[in-house]
Amino acid sequence: MAEALSDHDETDSIDSVVPSYREEAMGDDGDIINSAKKMRASGLSYEKVKVFSDGKCAEEEAVKYNNFKWTCCKINDTEQGTKKYYKCSFKRGSNCPAKIYLLFHASNFEVTLFQAIIRHDHTRECKQTGIPIEVKNVIIELFQNGYTTPKAILSELDKLKIIQPKASQISNFLVTLRKKLYGPAQISLNCIKNWCIEKSIIPNDPDECFVANYYIKDDDANPLFRLFVTTKNLMKNCLNSNHVCADATYKLIWQGYPVLMVSTTDKQCAFHPFGMALCINEQTDDFEFIFKSLQITVEKLYNINYCPIILVADTSGAITNGFINVFNVIEKRIMCWFHVTKNIDTRLNAIKDKKMKTELRQDIEFMQLIKNETIFDAAIKLFQKKWKSKKCPLINNFIDYFINEWYMSNKGWFEGFAIGYPSSNNALEATNGKIKSLYTFRERLPVGEFLSVLEKDIIHQLSRERNVDDIVTSQNAKSFANTPSINLSLWTSTYHWIKEEREVIIMKNNDGKKMHFIESSSFQDNYEDFNKEFMKKLLYNQQNVNWCDFDIMKGEQLSFWECEFLNESENWIKSTCSCPACLKYYICKHIIGLAARYKLCSIPLEAKNIPLGQKRKRGRGAKAKKALIVQ
Repeated sequence: MAEALSDHDETDSIDSVVPSYREEAMGDDGDIINSAKKMRASGLSYEKVKVFSDGKCAEEEAVKYNNFKWTCCKINDTEQGTKKYYKCSFKRGSNCPAKIYLLFHASNFEVTLFQAIIRHDHTRECKQTGIPIEVKNVIIELFQNGYTTPKAILSELDKLKIIQPKASQISNFLVTLRKKLYGPAQISLNCIKNWCIEKSIIPNDPDECFVANYYIKDDDANPLFRLFVTTKNLMKNCLNSNHVCADATYKLIWQGYPVLMVSTTDKQCAFHPFGMALCINEQTDDFEFIFKSLQITVEKLYNINYCPIILVADTSGAITNGFINVFNVIEKRIMCWFHVTKNIDTRLNAIKDKKMKTELRQDIEFMQLIKNETIFDAAIKLFQKKWKSKKCPLINNFIDYFINEWYMSNKGWFEGFAIGYPSSNNALEATNGKIKSLYTFRERLPVGEFLSVLEKDIIHQLSRERNVDDIVTSQNAKSFANTPSINLSLWTSTYHWIKEEREVIIMKNNDGKKMHFIESSSFQDNYEDFNKEFMKKLLYNQQNVNWCDFDIMKGEQLSFWECEFLNESENWIKSTCSCPACLKYYICKHIIGLAARYKLCSIPLEAKNIPLGQKRKRGRGAKAKKALIVQ
């Protein structure tokens, strides 16, 4: 007990308070200086030079005093008045000690100029801070090539064997660079309005972007803006086509706003945009705005009432309603086949039987290739009858969905719905992907930055690619094609088809037109003789919709192709055929083959070069086996 008390007393005798830390300063001679005493810097001596009666005149004189360049570096408020200090800025990076200051007297309006009693020294260089100019130029070049993050830039600098600055320095420099190239990241409705007013003048340059139409509602509760940008060269394509492709794309703007695009396609399936619109939503009013902008701009540029009759889009009702509200009529509303298959495949995933799922998909693909609406209506009924007879709940649910969604509501997805027009928006979707990969580098940009990219890069480049009048771009420019083109591959397949000597029967169809009925490659799998009697039977079934089974109808329709051939030297390429190739690409080997048989065209020699053997496949080839072993 006594020992315990003794230990307790010793503990209390020790100081339990931890002393605070005091930093010790070192003098020039290495001795420790008391940190409580602050070292005062040696001040400069100044002499009075001149007195001014006006502060403005004094500041104008100060920045060019004694023919040197002076920059304001500090402002101090004292009892005498405000002192405004200037340093000598002979050149960037110099560390000249010369200084002056202006004293704005507190007691009166006079301003006195004082000069430090020290000579100029322009030989002294200050220590390099920040990123060197040479490295900045490399970073700018990398940024323009798509390296937009500090990590990616550091990796490229390492490959180039360039001394790397800090990642934080690169990050700060990129912020400054983006602001310089694209303007501020945040933007107000007033800034957008001023930008639209500035860009609304139609330029003389056909590839220069301008704002064709805009609408801004500056309301705190419900702010709204819409703007449509284009070029004179892009608007020219409105005169060549009577169908419009429209769609909205996302993931371009950080705020989540959609970008709307309107375009058309030519007979070579090439994409030709009219312009792009930036809106807050993608509702009926937004699409009505973009279609109205098209109509107004065409009338302003060419004094023509633009009124297309066919619309190609997905199932969006907003696009359809906006089109009708502007143009008052819509003859054909084509549903994009890609969006149809995308929705159908999602529903088909509920069916676990792979064989049934594959057969269902093949039947739908066959119906997409049907050549007219009468046969399509009959095929839908037989298709429903065939699959309802399976008495499978999952299949019944899918058939009910398919009939309601893709027959009763949205019917225009088969090729025969509008012959001579595209059945999908694939060209527009591909362009949206190109914009994201080449111009925004798959980054979501703020509105202000995106407007700059839209003006200087996207719209300008889309227009330049289609400028056939410019000598610089005319060689590779995408001109609007009114007739399909024939490449070497198509010439070759035509030559092989001619050599097969398939049967071609000339007779009138159900409408009384003289037609060429061509034996298909699948005919011999189901039938024996391709003759007039056989064709009369098929045409009778087709005219009277005399089918009781879906598979029988499918076999008959795929056994022949119906070609309306124009036996004219100049117009034969405008002939039509019911084969899938012609329905999708407006030209096929059957049309070219008939033209060659009628001596309206000749097969080029390059197409007749038949390669020997099989093309070597990818990967490592098999080694030669031992002798006397067949390989």
